[in-house]
Amino acid sequence: MQNNSTFQSPPRAHILLVEKNRGALELLEAMLCWRGYRVTTTVDGRDGLEKFRHGHFQLILTNLSTPSISGWELGRIVKNSEFSIPVALVTGLDFGDRPDHSPFDAIIPEPFPFDDLECVVDSLIECRNGGTGEASLLENLRLGEVSS
Repeated sequence: MQNNSTFQSPPRAHILLVEKNRGALELLEAMLCWRGYRVTTTVDGRDGLEKFRHGHFQLILTNLSTPSISGWELGRIVKNSEFSIPVALVTGLDFGDRPDHSPFDAIIPEPFPFDDLECVVDSLIECRNGGTGEASLLENLRLGEVSS
């Protein structure tokens, strides 16, 4: 029996992007969409929280200093929810190692090569979906430390 159906790869993950800088938001959105991710954006932490509560996301990328509620607070609320969604902080601040009691699964220091960002995003989503990634990967995930 011959199967004439065309193989289509499944759509990539749905990402919530919370970034106060509209220029950075638009650039990250375009880069992620170009790579096949579905992206919902907002410049406000409280709006991001509402979108999280009413959406189905596989990953949240946030800036630290978003209006209304901070990215840190957004991450804390998401981590205390019933959903197991990875949250990554995109920041120009140097945190060194992941800070104690951080709600973030990864810290993505700016500036970064986009291919590295895609690798981190894919790793976080794979771990969330029960892929081959280990939970400890999320503890130490930083750009430049991810192997292909």
